Amino acid sequence: MNRCTHTCVLLLLSLSLAAACDDRKLRPITPHISRIFQTRVGGGGVGDVDVLFVIDDSNSMEAEQASLRREIPRLVEGLTTPPLDAMGEPRWNSVESLRVAIVTTNMGSAGYPESFRLPAVCQQNAFLGDDGTLRQVPTCGGDAILAWNAGEDADAFSDRVSCVSDVGDEGCGLEQPLAAAGRALEIAAFPRPDALLAVVVLSDEEDCSLGNPDEFFAGSEMGPQLNQRCTRRLDLLRSIEDLAASIGGERPAERFVFAALIGVPEDLETASFETILADPRMQYSYTNSNNLGLEYACTRSEGGTQVAEASPGRRYVQLAQQFEGSLIRSICAESYTSAISELTARIGARVEGICANRSLTPDAEGAVDCRVLETLPEVVSCESLPSRSFLHSLADGRAVCEVAQAVGGVTAGWRYDVTNPTCEQVAFVPADAVAPLGTRVELECLVDVEVPFDPEEGPTG
Repeated sequence: MNRCTHTCVLLLLSLSLAAACDDRKLRPITPHISRIFQTRVGGGGVGDVDVLFVIDDSNSMEAEQASLRREIPRLVEGLTTPPLDAMGEPRWNSVESLRVAIVTTNMGSAGYPESFRLPAVCQQNAFLGDDGTLRQVPTCGGDAILAWNAGEDADAFSDRVSCVSDVGDEGCGLEQPLAAAGRALEIAAFPRPDALLAVVVLSDEEDCSLGNPDEFFAGSEMGPQLNQRCTRRLDLLRSIEDLAASIGGERPAERFVFAALIGVPEDLETASFETILADPRMQYSYTNSNNLGLEYACTRSEGGTQVAEASPGRRYVQLAQQFEGSLIRSICAESYTSAISELTARIGARVEGICANRSLTPDAEGAVDCRVLETLPEVVSCESLPSRSFLHSLADGRAVCEVAQAVGGVTAGWRYDVTNPTCEQVAFVPADAVAPLGTRVELECLVDVEVPFDPEEGPTG
């Protein structure tokens, strides 16, 4: 069968000629229309997204929390109703479901009972603070995990998330956001095993996730000196490798995104992580002139008054290096619009696992009458990927490729996966044939569709 390259209709009318019965009218039998259907699918991606916000609730975070809350509707809208690209197409598929949970950075003193040195807020819950417990706020609905499913009111969902994310600024000043993230993922029914997980940290101080609290607190006082100890004695903190394992776990790279709005100069936001870590402003420089005990990596002033400042967040950048596609942005920025827009895009680029919009029946070799087309990210060529053939370039320079179907002796490319009868989709084999992040994947198939037939009028569909 010739394949149409545009949506088309081929009338395939099989006529039954009744030569011996002159009075019998000619009519088509089992009339069908052969159509192309197109859908954006597959590639090992996901349609479900879980987002964990880890929010600093110490007494310097009121303005920063407000900035984040203003952008939550942007994140929700971008995932549920994706923006359009230059060709008028959605930049990614909308998610099938979205869940959000929120935890604070307050881990107390990691259970170490030095009550005479620590403020009362750090002594709560047996010196464990919130201990990674997901926030539940009765006035916001009371749910620890906020859920949205396709077809529901996205605006109302944004309102609930914004409500729960108002964590206040009375938490323990010894911030342990990375430990809090790992603890939350350990004790909560979150995330779902097959969902994409995004962990988003907001903090104006360096991570001080304690590994050896007994020695850390020995002879120390709460205040600048203790904050300095977070950076002078890195050996007493949990290692970046340990934290990466607790936060990312065994989750595949395409199902995990790490993002942090932290102490980073704004002019370094788009720099490589290596460049950020090498910058002089990102080194630990000690001072007793402020409550953090460290020179600031970034500040922001309004009307001559300093309204935001943050110490160098080196450990967050080091953690970001452990995960492909991580995002680091400055907490000192006047607006978090660009940061949240970029975060949404990085999540959206991985939301490709939407089920095919109709079931197909593979033949004995597993083949279906379809082809997979990919629109690659900028600067990626079809020739650089296995089993791709170049078709053409778009006006913006991105290459469009056709991917070989891995059947009949072809070992690399795509296959139509019917292992989940409720969600048939495209799967790539082997692992190195998976489309790169940011690729738009489309499935184009020819299918026969029966149409209504009136004996007098002919096909009516």
